Amino acid sequence: MKKYIAAMLIAVTTLNTNVYADNIKVLVNNQQVESELSPQIINNVTYVPLRPVAEAMGCEVTWVAGNKTANIKNLTTIIAMQVDNKKVTKVKRTDRENQSIIECDNPPKMIDGSVYIPLRTMAEAMGATVAWDGTSKTVVIVYDTTIKYAGNKALVKFAGNGGRRRYDSTTDKMEFLSPESIAISDNGTIIISDSGAIRRIADGKSSTDEFEPSYISSAKVRTYGNDIYFTTNAFEDENKEKYYGIVKLSNGIAEGIYITEAVYSKITDFDIDNNGNIYALIYNAGVGKNYIARFSSQDMTFLQEIDEGFQCMSADDNGNLYIGNTVKGSIYYYNVKEKNLKLVAGVDDNTRFVDGENPMFFEPRSLYVNGDSLYVLDYNLIRRIQLNGGGVALYSETVAGKISSEIKPQTKAGSAKEAEISASYLAEITVNKDKIYLTDPVNDVVWCVE
Repeated sequence: MKKYIAAMLIAVTTLNTNVYADNIKVLVNNQQVESELSPQIINNVTYVPLRPVAEAMGCEVTWVAGNKTANIKNLTTIIAMQVDNKKVTKVKRTDRENQSIIECDNPPKMIDGSVYIPLRTMAEAMGATVAWDGTSKTVVIVYDTTIKYAGNKALVKFAGNGGRRRYDSTTDKMEFLSPESIAISDNGTIIISDSGAIRRIADGKSSTDEFEPSYISSAKVRTYGNDIYFTTNAFEDENKEKYYGIVKLSNGIAEGIYITEAVYSKITDFDIDNNGNIYALIYNAGVGKNYIARFSSQDMTFLQEIDEGFQCMSADDNGNLYIGNTVKGSIYYYNVKEKNLKLVAGVDDNTRFVDGENPMFFEPRSLYVNGDSLYVLDYNLIRRIQLNGGGVALYSETVAGKISSEIKPQTKAGSAKEAEISASYLAEITVNKDKIYLTDPVNDVVWCVE
């Protein structure tokens, strides 16, 4: 699983004092900073080697040995940090007459001949956002972002009251265990995979499907017309062998479309085009490779070998595929007939949030094509790419969400610019009649952007 951002804008501290911290990682825009020098914990503050981190942020570092000062420059800003000096000087390149002074309680230090800096002070002075993920012991810097919001949309609660159980009622009173995958049938019924169960929402009320065999549970759910398809979680047969696959719900029976041994492969995402063709991203553990595959009548055809980072997909109206590289921060277009895979948005291994005519993406986790728009759940932002057919991206904009500033983020409703979205690898988006639906397994609700 890819390295990820946790909560934003919290103190980067640990309980240790004056020790090397080999187990702490530093990420700049989701890419790990490589350095022979380890971070250090000094007075409960994380210090990092200056040059590797600054250069990973695209900054130029000039060392003035005479007064032990490092000048750190990017396209807009210059800061000067002097060893053992608590005052950091900051100046904008466009206004060099006016300097500002940043008070730093923990000044830079010279350690074994290398300059170490308090990470937060330098990064935030350069306009970055700093975070600490305590679970993976990772310092995260989100840098060089350009977000352009679309219209006057807002994030509102659609279904669920936050209680954690399966309870059917009206949308405001119903409860989920963990709403994850989501799809919408042609008749407008919303289908949700809720921690293995199939839940339906229609006419403002919810219901839960009962089907056989009872040992089958749902993972990813999709619709074709008014029919429901889903990938199963691994299950055991009478011989205790583990299987999984793609099934179709029909009259209370989960009929196998494709079933195989769970130990050898994994379907990370799938979709169905307008002609009923089922496509999937499937990892073959036997050979250690990732593929685009097509399924029909218990047969599977590998169409194209792809990078292991491709983990989400959506079919367009022409039966071609958009696939997102969650690891590298890029989105590709696959022409099924021509068997041609091409980059459509973002740049491999250059992960960041940038809207406009040359969009860049941080961590695309869920995709949904709706006409000439491709909607992207990009870490904790919902973004939209305007398409011009044939896998051509014209520009992107952000529909809703901002980077959270809480240790355990709770999704917060509000205007597009103020709404906060809990990041989860299990969350998905879908679109119907210009409304965007978002599952939230962290808070056990389904949201809507309208």
